Amino acid sequence: MVDQLLGGLFGGADNDDDARRQTRARDFVNRYEQGPPDQGYSDDEVVTNYRAMDGRMSRQDFEDAAEQSFGRMSPDDRKQYRRMMRERTGGRFEPGSEDPRELAKTTARYREEDSGGLMGMFGLGGDGGKRGDLVSGQAGGGG
Repeated sequence: MVDQLLGGLFGGADNDDDARRQTRARDFVNRYEQGPPDQGYSDDEVVTNYRAMDGRMSRQDFEDAAEQSFGRMSPDDRKQYRRMMRERTGGRFEPGSEDPRELAKTTARYREEDSGGLMGMFGLGGDGGKRGDLVSGQAGGGG
């Protein structure tokens, strides 16, 4: 499943550039899955990989991936994320609970409906490469 998704996001392995991108992406995913969600990769990697997949994933694929990420966060981090989302959107987008599925659905809706998208909300655009809260897994402060 991961290889299929990576192939769709980073091109086929038909040429050396695509193969290298897929290898780097697979390495990034493996490091993310094996360790704490906020460690094991650089801020630049987070930004690069987010930009590579943003707009290419269906809403359902995005929700599924977000739910898995939220599930790896501690209950306290999910609570902080919910509060942060409410504050940063002026209450327009507030998940109904800290349940990973609820957080994922609300985040996916925000991603589709807000013109600034997640890049702006989570500090992934125009901020010198600071890691965003969602991607880093640290709802309270980023990295």
